[in-house]
Amino acid sequence: MTHRAAPSSPMLMDACVLIDFIKADRSVLELIVKYVGSLCVISPVVAEVNEINDEGELIELGLTIVEPEIEDAYTAASQTGPISFQDRLCLLTAKRLGFTCVTNDKNLRKLCEKENVPLSWGLQLLADLHRLGGIPTDDALDIARRIHKANPRHITSQIIKGFTAAIEKQQR
Repeated sequence: MTHRAAPSSPMLMDACVLIDFIKADRSVLELIVKYVGSLCVISPVVAEVNEINDEGELIELGLTIVEPEIEDAYTAASQTGPISFQDRLCLLTAKRLGFTCVTNDKNLRKLCEKENVPLSWGLQLLADLHRLGGIPTDDALDIARRIHKANPRHITSQIIKGFTAAIEKQQR
């Protein structure tokens, strides 16, 4: 397996993407850190994820826990709109630190685009992991199917079909 150097921009996951990976196969997070690049999560997101007991579980997988700046917390708390406080904080932290925001949330994606914050889809991390040789095809497809099963409302059958086609194309 080849190992590519981590990209210059660390990636900051929102709660939905983190939960999707934890429910499907938390060990894939460790592989993403090893092959794709630095994965971060803000501490308020960690606090809202019921599928883990504490930050230590994520740190063991290679994730970095980021404490948001107090000014960003005040800004996020004072704003209203279609996204949660935690999502606003993800946006503000990613923007401040120059991170890529990893989210499947359409409203958060729109705001990131408006603020020129780099974006990635959750399944893109899995596709990149496969492309870089960090996970076999069958495992990548299996994890994507498990994510769909746990979160069919946001990771639809159509999204899985597109992901499957992209992974199979990488094989050629």
